[in-house]
Amino acid sequence: ESYEKIRRVFQTGWRSYSESARFAAHYIGGLYHNKNYIGDPGGGIPFKPVPASEQRRAIAFLRDMIFAPDAFDLPDDLLNKLQPIRNSDFSRRINRTQLDYPWHQRVLNIQRTALRTLYSPITVGRLLNNLERYNQGDDVYAMHDMFTDVRRAIWSEIVAPSNVNSKRRQLQLSHLSWITGIYLSSTAIYPHDALTLAANDLEVLEKAANSAVGSSAIDDMTRAHFKEVLRQIAAAKGAKREFSRIRR
Repeated sequence: ESYEKIRRVFQTGWRSYSESARFAAHYIGGLYHNKNYIGDPGGGIPFKPVPASEQRRAIAFLRDMIFAPDAFDLPDDLLNKLQPIRNSDFSRRINRTQLDYPWHQRVLNIQRTALRTLYSPITVGRLLNNLERYNQGDDVYAMHDMFTDVRRAIWSEIVAPSNVNSKRRQLQLSHLSWITGIYLSSTAIYPHDALTLAANDLEVLEKAANSAVGSSAIDDMTRAHFKEVLRQIAAAKGAKREFSRIRR
């Protein structure tokens, strides 16, 4: 009974994390949509960008609750208590999937939910178009802000070299994959500015990783991780050069 109670509480909390990651990411580049018809009493203009202060709050939430190194830390003995219920289903078969809880995979799925929204062509395109929707003198949250804030939230260990835990390593490589995908994309999918900012992120990470691999403050796994980051960036740049050569 105690295991079943833990499982129910855990599933409820897990769903809240997943939904929160998705909802918070939607604030970035977000628009309030007024669905009143023309002539409706009190009707306003159809679209209004989410205030920059609210977008920064959403990024801070993702940084602290979804992307942080300790965001998904568990008590030492909790993971060993999570097991599936092995009752038969309606077909009278018992689901014999993996018995131990796939913790890292589930954490990464939640983090990917946020990244998928933040770096979608729709979100990135709105960050560009919303620049024209703000009133003169308004505080603005731009595409450059989003790229910079997310990179800093996910890669803090590479700036002042320190060990990267296993959950952060997989998050960093997932983020790198998104940035690389935008860098290798075309303006038919992403705005020019997005390709420029993706290239900038890769250069910042490459410079930091080159410096970090020689640090005595990191362990062997972190060093290997940073070397993998450098390999992936080099591969992306090589692919970009080859594509440019073929187009000429």
